[in-house]
Amino acid sequence: MSLIKGMAKQILSHFPYRYVNVGKEFYDWLHKFESMKGMNVDEIREQQFKSFVNMVKLAYEETNFYRKLYDDHGFHPSQLKEFSDIQRIPVINKAMVKESGLDILVSKYDPKRLTVGSTSGSTGSSLTIYANKRIDQREWAATCYLWSSVGYRPGDGRVELRGFFSGGEEYTMDHYHRVLRINVSQLTSNNLSKILQLIHDSGYEYIHGYPSSISLFSKLVLENNVVNQYTPKAILLASESLYEYQIDIIRKAFPNVKLHAHYGQSEKTVVAGWNGDSTAYNFLPLYGYVEFDKDTNAIIGTSFINDVMPLIRYELNDIASSVIPSPDEIAYLFPTIQSIDGRVGEIMYKPNGDMVSSALVAIAVRGTKTVTACKLIQHQYNEIEMLVESFQSEDQVMEELKLVMERLYAIFTESMLFTIHIVDHISRGASGKFKSVEVRIGREGDIA
Repeated sequence: MSLIKGMAKQILSHFPYRYVNVGKEFYDWLHKFESMKGMNVDEIREQQFKSFVNMVKLAYEETNFYRKLYDDHGFHPSQLKEFSDIQRIPVINKAMVKESGLDILVSKYDPKRLTVGSTSGSTGSSLTIYANKRIDQREWAATCYLWSSVGYRPGDGRVELRGFFSGGEEYTMDHYHRVLRINVSQLTSNNLSKILQLIHDSGYEYIHGYPSSISLFSKLVLENNVVNQYTPKAILLASESLYEYQIDIIRKAFPNVKLHAHYGQSEKTVVAGWNGDSTAYNFLPLYGYVEFDKDTNAIIGTSFINDVMPLIRYELNDIASSVIPSPDEIAYLFPTIQSIDGRVGEIMYKPNGDMVSSALVAIAVRGTKTVTACKLIQHQYNEIEMLVESFQSEDQVMEELKLVMERLYAIFTESMLFTIHIVDHISRGASGKFKSVEVRIGREGDIA
């Protein structure tokens, strides 16, 4: 950031949030989402279908990728008359989007003037994502709308728990965005009191971060007997695989504090979150259209907010549980699923080479009370290293792991060699996102 721009942000940070941080696009989309409360399901679905048709028309008329794809499959946007016609459209995936290069971008946009991001690459391959400020404003509107279920309002300050900072700082304060960022990798019992005091002095009442980072923070709070030193209004769990043992330790460290889990992706195709006391995920229907693969139950999404790089019937790697009825009080948020169980792309192997979905592995390690994080590293087809993060005694942890190991042997067979290491901390990525499965077979030399 330039010196002048940095000084300008310092000055603007003292102005009301609504005048400098967000604009008309943000409030237009926030109003769109809020208006759903006064609509019935049929009205929402009608608006949803119009948005879907408009995105398909834009993609066909303004991108080389979709025009060729649809022509090759004998599909034309004029064939979209009702929801059932969506099945005429071919499903796309990450590999197809990567191969398309710039051909998937809407023609009126200059790639050099767009913001460039990427997926995390947790499945072994990252994808370049193009967007602009308008899309970022729409995304933020959706996030604020979902967070409003636990009292969050645009402009409320939040404490963000991050993985690590390149400069090694313990924390940074971003007054412009109202965010205090804590470096979780530098957080210890020695500086916990200092950090808690810093959080208290900031006046920020919401904690935000990946479940693995927040559970680590919670572990330190419990270890140092400072449970009541800071009580946030709510804890906002970012999009990462969420396990019962993480929820348990967070609730122990911050009793009676509301939790909200968010589901989204870098691709910005569909978005969902908890609402009220329920831990089910309710999708936001005017943000995108969600489907589920009939064989794998992988989520297939169509984004309504990204008109720069359209993603239509885009297969995500996330596996959903079965659809359940949406609660009457939030019937305008649909569909609803009980959980997101894992990623299709995170594939492990049995000793004989048979593939195992990491969703099964995730289910196997659920329900533990002494574990704050667990990571499986597969070095060979018959060798898995298991890192277990815990603040309890080794005897307590190993006793609880007996059931976990029974489940894992049932999945991988008795021929699998498991090596268990109980550790104080498992490293996170730069963003704080935790990778619970890592397959190193055939590429040990490539792992840093």
